[in-house]
Amino acid sequence: MTNLPRFLSRLALLLLWCQMVPLLCAGEVLALKVDVVTYASVEEEEIRLRDVVHLSPAAESLLQLRLGRSPSAGEVRELNRSFIGRALQRAGVAQDSIVWSGAEVVRVERAGQKVTTSAINATIASFMAQRQKRLPGVDIRFEPYQQPEAFVVPRGKLQVEVIPAADNLFSSRSLTLVYRVDGRVVNNLTVRGKMEAKAEIVVAANRIRRGITIQPGDVECIMSEITDTAEPIFACEDAVGMELNRSARAGDPIDRRHLQTPVMVERGAFVRIVAERGTMRLEATGTAREDGRLGQTIRVQNSSSLQEIRAEVVDRNTVKVRF
Repeated sequence: MTNLPRFLSRLALLLLWCQMVPLLCAGEVLALKVDVVTYASVEEEEIRLRDVVHLSPAAESLLQLRLGRSPSAGEVRELNRSFIGRALQRAGVAQDSIVWSGAEVVRVERAGQKVTTSAINATIASFMAQRQKRLPGVDIRFEPYQQPEAFVVPRGKLQVEVIPAADNLFSSRSLTLVYRVDGRVVNNLTVRGKMEAKAEIVVAANRIRRGITIQPGDVECIMSEITDTAEPIFACEDAVGMELNRSARAGDPIDRRHLQTPVMVERGAFVRIVAERGTMRLEATGTAREDGRLGQTIRVQNSSSLQEIRAEVVDRNTVKVRF
């Protein structure tokens, strides 16, 4: 009986130990070790927990936890422990169960590819070279007012489209470079500058008055700047025999928009009126009621019926009626 108290004492200690073991084990299971990294590089639109910490034990559901939007390509966003802890708390993790280690703040950078100034200039040069192939004999250059700055875009398949500011390349004062990554527009870059284009074009060799038919000695081809001419002419024969609808001084470029065919039928002139349909052909005489150029439709009075009709100028003596 003398050993009974000692036995009871040992039994009480054993029972106490059995009660404490589950609590200790539970405490070890619930503890979540969160090791924060110093730096993280991401490529996706969202930052996830897996990008910025190491968990022990690893829980896939927690590793997929979203922490917010990623920064723009090449830029950095900082996340501290408090921010990460609040995200874990919203996911159902008790704050007192987290065991922190590692960095106090993690720097998250969006991975990207850099578009350098030289790459931008190379894109412009390639575009200008392609356009020059369509215009043999024309020397085209684009000089930016200032060098474009480099920038960063997300990783992926990069494509660039160059769009002139005007339909007429010579009149463009800027180029817009549209950058796409995997088909999505990531940057619109406008480069302003001076367009330079030189070629042998037709200019007035002397003063040409409005309405005068251009003769071979009235024009010549010289190397000249063409950016200020909307539709330059590159061959003298394209201008000879035409009329200018405005006067030109010696050395002025001849713009195709200002050329017109000479008056072929003058007002009051007698003309032959021809009407054709299939194998049927009818002819009559008439009087032009207005001046007419080749291919132009004018008013003509039939000499027999005195009826006024509209007819197309075919040559100096003939107009054609459609019926």
